[in-house]
Amino acid sequence: MDLNKVRASIVQLIEKDAEKRDDGSSLAGTFIRLAWHSCGTYKAADNSGGSNGARMRFSPEASYGNNAGLDLARAALEPIKQQFPEISYADLYTFSGVVAVEE
Repeated sequence: MDLNKVRASIVQLIEKDAEKRDDGSSLAGTFIRLAWHSCGTYKAADNSGGSNGARMRFSPEASYGNNAGLDLARAALEPIKQQFPEISYADLYTFSGVVAVEE
């Protein structure tokens, strides 16, 4: 898998989304939040949550109050996941946050 191509797709998605908005915002901040929350759901007490398996796509994590609105970021990344099926959801979510910070 060519991560440069995945990165370019994420950048294009961020730029295309920003063009639609008139308030100067973009998906970049949401992707950073997605990466953070994907990792931040890890619970050492029972070894649940976290990025592994991108469990935040499923209940109960998907419905946690702190994850409200992240379904939009996950949905926005779905075409990239389909384009690059070899990247895991967990890696895509985290990588989208990295790309957003860099951009």
